[in-house]
Amino acid sequence: MHQLTEQDRKFWGPIPTVLAWVAASIPEGARVLEVGPGIQPFPRATVFVDWIAHRPFPTGQLVQCDFQREPLPFDDKAFDFVYCRHVLEDLFDPFWLCDEMSRVARAGYIEVPSPLSEICRGVDGASPSWRGYHHHRYFVWNSGGELRFLSKYPVVEHLQFGDEARITETMRAGPLVWNAYLRWENRIDYRYLQHDIDYHVTRNYGDRILTAANESLAETRTFAALLSA
Repeated sequence: MHQLTEQDRKFWGPIPTVLAWVAASIPEGARVLEVGPGIQPFPRATVFVDWIAHRPFPTGQLVQCDFQREPLPFDDKAFDFVYCRHVLEDLFDPFWLCDEMSRVARAGYIEVPSPLSEICRGVDGASPSWRGYHHHRYFVWNSGGELRFLSKYPVVEHLQFGDEARITETMRAGPLVWNAYLRWENRIDYRYLQHDIDYHVTRNYGDRILTAANESLAETRTFAALLSA
């Protein structure tokens, strides 16, 4: 079976070059919110919102809110920028949070695990043989500026995606392919692909996942060019 092993380097955390690029795109003095900081808060953020406090935050910086069920406790366009990394793929209803981030901020950045990482075996902790991360509900990727979602069903474990060795080797090539990236202005455009009627090019679930992986890789190549410019 082709998969990553404990000898492979795993790129779960923020990528320094990406962090620097995002930070440089935010004007000085901007009011910056991070949604879901977990244990690795975004350095440019001054306000954080999460459902629990994973680590000590200075008084007044962390606002506790169950953003799967509650509106973000901020006024419309209260922030110049919102940063959200590795959150949406976990949620039961990520579309609610997309709308809320669009409401409270003028611009922002979203990062999610790439579809390729969700079909590669061995990416999760301890390099298990299952595909991707066991706790994620969606494949999420950037398709021409539109954030797309496709439910991650258990059947993914039984599908074949052509050259499985190539998937594993691509994941070993470096950190950028582990994620999908979206820098947005004004509002987050998103689409939830549901059932065969939305799959367009193909009406097969496995083929649609592979198409998503290829679309995401193309966007990542474009993003890599921005980073190196």
